Amino acid sequence: MTDTQSVRKAIEFYTIELAQLADGAYRVSMTATTVDDEEPQLLCPEITSGRVTSIDDALAVIKNSIAGMT
Repeated sequence: MTDTQSVRKAIEFYTIELAQLADGAYRVSMTATTVDDEEPQLLCPEITSGRVTSIDDALAVIKNSIAGMT
């Protein structure tokens, strides 16, 4: 019988980028940095990226993305 349980890598840190666009909207992008188990390197997969209309919406995207990683 094979073990189908996946092992999630520990997140070392998150990188969050916010940029205000010319029309007043915001661009939010987020990556999570982990350590590769097979090679001595860091991995930085993108978690989310998108356009939102307010800072409150950007914070909600960040909160939901982090909550989805736990």
